[in-house]
Amino acid sequence: LIGNRTAGEQQRILGGVVLAGVLGLVVMTVVAMNGASRSSAQVAASGQALMQSQRLAKSVSQALVGNPKAFPEVRESSEILTRAVNGLRTGDAEVAAAPAPVQEALEPMLPLVERAGKNAGIVLAQQKTLTDVGQALRALNRQSSDLLEAAEAVATLKLQQDSSAAEISASAQLVMLTQRIGKSANEFLSSEGVTAEAVFLLGKDLNTFREIGRGLAEGSSELRLPAPRDAATRERVGALMKQYEETRRAAGVILSNLPGLVAARDAQASIVTDS
Repeated sequence: LIGNRTAGEQQRILGGVVLAGVLGLVVMTVVAMNGASRSSAQVAASGQALMQSQRLAKSVSQALVGNPKAFPEVRESSEILTRAVNGLRTGDAEVAAAPAPVQEALEPMLPLVERAGKNAGIVLAQQKTLTDVGQALRALNRQSSDLLEAAEAVATLKLQQDSSAAEISASAQLVMLTQRIGKSANEFLSSEGVTAEAVFLLGKDLNTFREIGRGLAEGSSELRLPAPRDAATRERVGALMKQYEETRRAAGVILSNLPGLVAARDAQASIVTDS
């Protein structure tokens, strides 16, 4: 095409072609690198979303039983999950919006991510309640063995004294109640145990224990229990009721925070289901 031109013209034309080729190569390299970087960022964002969705479910279950270290993880996982998915949806400073075929897969995720963020906020808002209740439950769990030992001592003494059937039955019922209170405490330490029904049962058992314990300590015509006549019985029943008061104070923290516990439990269940 340029053979009939002068040597100088041929050199200028060939030089221009080479320059254009170099510029084209540079442009193609930049475009390819940008595309690879964008694709890499999108893959990283999807990986973060996947990991944080599972981490959120794990940390929120730990937060529900009052683990202080779990709350920062709940906040961090929720924020990263929301940021990663929204970045893939609309793009941001760190990641470009995903291509059209991926957008179709993102659509059903959006309400799940939004709900997870909202539920994580509910759990975080109950941090003090959940932490206090977790400490109270652990204290209640520790005290239940002492309460059981004191109740068994009273029941043994009643049997040795050849007491009435009502007294023996009442002391045996106290032993049963201490075991049930301890079982309730253990159930509360798992995320499945934080339910309104479990809280109601714990409160009922504590009230029944107080009524029977006072009957053994002071006498009760309604329960057909006479007041103790000997010092040994008064001493052991008194020790039992003193231990009960410690247990009742720990349980009071749980019972007074029922609305917050139920709200956090519902939020945690939703996050785990959606995860």
